[in-house]
This record gives sequence, C-alpha cells and structure tokens, in this order.
Amino acid sequence: MFTKALVPLDGTEVSEGIIPFVTQFARGLDIGVVLATAVELDPLREGLLNRIAGGLTETPAADALRERIERDVKNRLEDLADRMALEGIAAETSVRFGPVSDSVIAMAQDAGCDLIAMSTRGRGVVSSGLLGSVTYKIMHESPIPVLAITPERAGERWDTDYGVRQVIVPLDGSDLAEAALPYAAAIAGRMNMKMTLVRAMSIDNIAYSEGYNLGNMLNEAEAEIEADARRYLISQARRLREEGLDVQTEILRGSASSEIVAQARQTDHNMIALATHGRSGVNRLLMGSVAEAVVRASGDPVLVVRPSTAATPDPAPSNAPVVAT
Repeated sequence: MFTKALVPLDGTEVSEGIIPFVTQFARGLDIGVVLATAVELDPLREGLLNRIAGGLTETPAADALRERIERDVKNRLEDLADRMALEGIAAETSVRFGPVSDSVIAMAQDAGCDLIAMSTRGRGVVSSGLLGSVTYKIMHESPIPVLAITPERAGERWDTDYGVRQVIVPLDGSDLAEAALPYAAAIAGRMNMKMTLVRAMSIDNIAYSEGYNLGNMLNEAEAEIEADARRYLISQARRLREEGLDVQTEILRGSASSEIVAQARQTDHNMIALATHGRSGVNRLLMGSVAEAVVRASGDPVLVVRPSTAATPDPAPSNAPVVAT
C-alpha cells in the first residue's frame, strides 16, 4: 500500500526533528522517502518587484535570488538524504516555489508518493511558516494520507525497541471512519503491530416523556448504545483477525477526541489512524474536527486519511497472534 513518503522540511531543526521517526517508519514499511521544501517568497519584502507605470514587474535579480535559494535548499536536503542512505533508506529531494500547502501536495503527487509525513509545527526563513497551521491545511486538503507527529515525539529515540507497537483506530460506525482501516491494517501487518479498535459513546440530549424515570431511561439507552457499539467493533475485529492481525476492541465513554487521546496515553508507543472529511470551518463534520483535535492533543503520530484515499490493505502476516476481547 505504501511505497514512498514525502517529508516536508523548512530548514529548521524543529522540522528536521522528524527524520529519526521517518527513518524508523520507512525502514519498517520498506519504503522510499522524498525530502522536500516548499519556498514561498514575499516578492515585495524580498525586493523582487519594481514599481513601474501601470503596475509591478520583477527585478532582474529575481531569478538569481531564486536560483541561489534553490541551490542552498537542495544542498541541505541532499545532506539529509545522504545521512538517511547510511541508515539504508533511499531518499530523493525536491524543491518547489509557490504557496506552501499547495506545493507540498503537488510535490507528493509528482513524485508518486502515497504518504506525507510531517511535523506539526516549525518555522524557517526559507518557507513562510511551513509547519503548524499549514500542517492542518495539508491534512484537510491532501488526497494523500498525512502522518503528523509533534517535534517532541519525533525527536525521541526511535528504533526496533522503542518504535510504534500499537495502532489505535477510532470508529463511529460510518463508512467515513472506516476509511482509515485499510491503512492501519497495512501498517500493523507490515510492522507487526497490535491494532486496537475504539468507539466513543456518550448519552446527550435524550428526549423523554413526563412521568418516566429519567434515570432508568438513560441506563436503558446507554446499555442499548453500548451493545450496538460492541457488536460493531467485534464484527470489524473479526474481519481483521481473519487477515492474521492482532486486534482488540475498546468502548470509550465521553467525547470522542478527549477519550481517544486518553486511551492512547494509557500506553506508550502508539499510533492513531483516523479519517477526516477534508472540510474546514462550520462545514467540517464530526470526524474532521475529531481528527484535528487528536493531532493537536495526543503527541503520538497520527495518520489522517480522507475517505477518497481508502484502499485495500496488503495481506497481513498469517502468523500474527490473535487477542480476544
């Protein structure tokens, strides 16, 4: 499923802190890497424009400045690629001028990447705020799955003894949420990880008739919702176990984002895989807002998938152990 990952960098140590994690992840999946920088210049601030009668035109120095920046950035990326090569990772480089989020997605598509892996924040003089808010813009707009990780988590020691050991997949019973399952299953099978399927449930705004015991009604409603949720998770887990995956299930009680983060914090070495609607503002649906909240709060690497990118996972190892729920 995954063959090559684009890694956006902005020349800062913060953004490059993702390299140890990417190295471990690429090695585990046996995939290549493209180290990329999007350069977004402010023409007026950089003195690239002359004011003439009727408007603005580029200065003669504009092309020379772009060439110098591209050369310097390319050299830095190639140094990093050489270091990754020493770790056995095949790494290419790419530089593009233009709006950052659009350029990152375009570079990934042009290079044939099926994953974008990036730090959640970082800011350098080369690109105008590549990470942070731009990470979330890419997360919601990219047709390619995005793996986001905080700089602190990415900078930790990643090796076979410390790497990701569990993939947590939040589900809500919708096809949208299930779009992340093939990717999570492919990663878990390839890297011998456990999968934990979770569903958050809460009892809110239940209508009731006068004279009916509200406490009894809430208890009955909660029991019915939990039973349905448990049956759904068991069904999904059974299918994945048939593919040889190690799967368990958990029912969470409370708001989706906070409970998903709390579940992840109970153990170390987690990855969270979930779907987003790819919308913004008031039009963003539940899993979109949950995805952003989880990325911001969890600290763990989070794989965000848009439904249109869903695919069929590669077969999982047949000897993977099975965990009963």
